[in-house]
Amino acid sequence: MNGIRRLVLQNVRPRTLCAHYSARAAPQRPKQTRLSAQSNLGPSAMSAHQVFAPLTKGCPVFKISQPITVLREPQQFYKQLIHGIKHAQRHICLSSLYIGSEETELVAELKNALARNTKLQVRVLLDCLRGTRTDSAGMSSAALLAPLVQQFGEERVQVFMYHTPALSGLSKQAWPQRYNETFGLQHIKAYIFDDDVIISGANLSRDYFTNRQDRYMRISDPQFSDYFVRLVSTIGQFSFRVLNGDQAAGYKLEMADGVADPTRDPREFVREANELMAQFLHRAEIEHAVEAGSISEHDTLAIPTVQMRQLGITQDESHMREFFELVHAFARNYKSRSLMASAYFNFSDQYKRSVLDSASRWDLLVASPQANGFYTAQGISQYIPDMYSIIEHEFAHMARARNDISIEEYMRDGWTFHGKGVWSYLNQPLPQLTMIGSPNYGYRSIYRDLEAQVTVVPGNTQLQKDIHQEALGLLAHSKIVSQDELKQRTRGSPLWLRGLKPFVMKKM
Repeated sequence: MNGIRRLVLQNVRPRTLCAHYSARAAPQRPKQTRLSAQSNLGPSAMSAHQVFAPLTKGCPVFKISQPITVLREPQQFYKQLIHGIKHAQRHICLSSLYIGSEETELVAELKNALARNTKLQVRVLLDCLRGTRTDSAGMSSAALLAPLVQQFGEERVQVFMYHTPALSGLSKQAWPQRYNETFGLQHIKAYIFDDDVIISGANLSRDYFTNRQDRYMRISDPQFSDYFVRLVSTIGQFSFRVLNGDQAAGYKLEMADGVADPTRDPREFVREANELMAQFLHRAEIEHAVEAGSISEHDTLAIPTVQMRQLGITQDESHMREFFELVHAFARNYKSRSLMASAYFNFSDQYKRSVLDSASRWDLLVASPQANGFYTAQGISQYIPDMYSIIEHEFAHMARARNDISIEEYMRDGWTFHGKGVWSYLNQPLPQLTMIGSPNYGYRSIYRDLEAQVTVVPGNTQLQKDIHQEALGLLAHSKIVSQDELKQRTRGSPLWLRGLKPFVMKKM
């Protein structure tokens, strides 16, 4: 294939599209202060666009001319979804882990939009394992969407269900619903309505529209939108399609002709999926490459990256490594600070090491036990928040010599926390970079799931202020936790729970 490297399955060497630095120096130890109390961090001869210029190499880069909208609340997110469905003229493209079986209003809006506009096309990408999991009434995401395919036809409505190649054969038959999802998922969250893209970490279910805090950013640009439509369509080429069929389930699943079934021939499936994704990424990189000299500090840049390590694609992993190295190199000479958020304190070993070795200040924001989605779970799942506290305490112990690394926990009565991303403050009181998307920055985000995030380098003060206020809004419902507090919290944890830590770190 022209310019595309094929994956050798016997000795997988993941495709890398972004370069990285490797030099390190002893971290500096500036005094810790909260992000919300931050003042000017000191002068620098380099602009943020110059510092982060290496992040544009080997990745598609979009210069966004229209204002970017930073949404703050779940209700705003839902209103934007409904508005997008009602006003889309050409296409609607929804990529999520699943659609809640109770979201009949959302599906009804899709139906009405298709009925009003005969030229409208709808694509939906979900995870197959999560999207076919049934609730107590026997309903699933697939069953909810199948009537749209039946009424409007496959030419106008396509519902894709990605299935991990890591679960096949007898293993697929042995693992029950819910537990089978630990092998890998389609986790990308992007919602496209013509030229508008909402990048988020939120799924399409009721709690994400009411009291489950996440992040949401609306970017309007035809080329940027086209990138995500093509990304979804490419994944759809190696995903199951939801079709009319089984009367009991309300649908049937079929792979496209000529594409290997991941549950029967996972090795061939990985080879074919890697080839399709490599072609897509190579094309996007060429079509949307920018020369360093063509970037002005007044340009707002959006850099999308994807991670699919099970398919041999490691673009986002390389991008994150590069980011950590750039921040570290900058912080050796100037003051800097970064905030990194995740729904769970389960950061990968390499990301934890990057924080610990960094010369920069770092704040880590995660859900408190009460704001963890598993807090009210039944069975063994109810212990998952305790497990995250154990991991959190171990990290706090590792960082005990640093007074410039803080752990903050989101706690808001009646709410859960699902936010993730990065805010980077190099030498100014306003952020010069943010990352937003689906990764939780844990082991499975790197090794198991399909992920996508967007790095945004703002080109104007208003966008910087909006991104900063978003961070402050999350921190307003958070508090710093100490090593002693975490030690006290985990003191009574049963020994068997600690024994499950390797499983939780790699599966949850």
